[in-house]
Amino acid sequence: MEQGKLAVAIGDDTVRFAVVGTHGALSRLEEWPIARFSTLTDALLTYEASSGVPLLGSTCGISIIGATCRDSILLSRGQWAISRAGLKSLFRHDAIVINDVAASAWAILGGQAQKLSPLSPGGSEPDFRRPGRWAVAHIQKGVGLAVIDVDEAGVPRVLECEMGHCGFSPSSSEHEALASALSRRLAKAVTWESILTIPLDDPIWTIDGVNVSRSKRVGVLARLAGQFVGEVVLAHGAWSGTIVTGKRIAEIVADPAIDGFNAAFEAKTKFQRLIRATPRWRLTNTELSLPGLAVALDLHPYARRVLATA
Repeated sequence: MEQGKLAVAIGDDTVRFAVVGTHGALSRLEEWPIARFSTLTDALLTYEASSGVPLLGSTCGISIIGATCRDSILLSRGQWAISRAGLKSLFRHDAIVINDVAASAWAILGGQAQKLSPLSPGGSEPDFRRPGRWAVAHIQKGVGLAVIDVDEAGVPRVLECEMGHCGFSPSSSEHEALASALSRRLAKAVTWESILTIPLDDPIWTIDGVNVSRSKRVGVLARLAGQFVGEVVLAHGAWSGTIVTGKRIAEIVADPAIDGFNAAFEAKTKFQRLIRATPRWRLTNTELSLPGLAVALDLHPYARRVLATA
């Protein structure tokens, strides 16, 4: 039996496994319903028996939906609780636990993603060999954010953020009406995530005070997405560029709505020269967790320390 590297991607309803080989090649892929297992440990032990790769001594990268701080990690969706101490007892050393958007960022860093499509004029492909900071915004069922930071020595890091849960700030009467209606429905303050994930066929678009026709809803959401991503750049100093991804982005950032996205992105009262010069790209891949974990198991600063002592 061989020891190796394992990648585990925990999604909304399924958990996916793979063995990571040379140059990040993935093999022995398995995908099972989360509901099949009472705990992550049960799932890992089942995969150990299926793959023939022992957990003890292997290095493991795990991606989840949610925040990954502290020893005990609760999933944003699902009933599992993940204990870092428990994982260490299975693998002999600490597992690397990152969120799913950070995993996508590692995939982009490692060249595992498809070619990026420019959303702004003059945006060449990002060069992660040079120092810089890039934001990766994922808009789908939720809103996730990661920041790629490459320092002066060329060492890459990926920072995890939860800016999608920050409060939404309306910038027009149209946005105010939509936020007010959504706040009444939710009985709580409106976040960027709650407003950017409103379905196009949601009845809220037609209630009094909102009244946005079906044909205009994509444009409204594109402008909102542009405003959010522009604020992400300001908040994190991601002047090297921003990458947007997720099925919702594919739905709302397309011709002719892209003009509204870019106009809202650039409509800032400060640092306009910098914000207008910030490149924007769209990434069409939506399943990058396993490839990203494969990259992280090589490039993540903590992974390097784990491998050095394994």
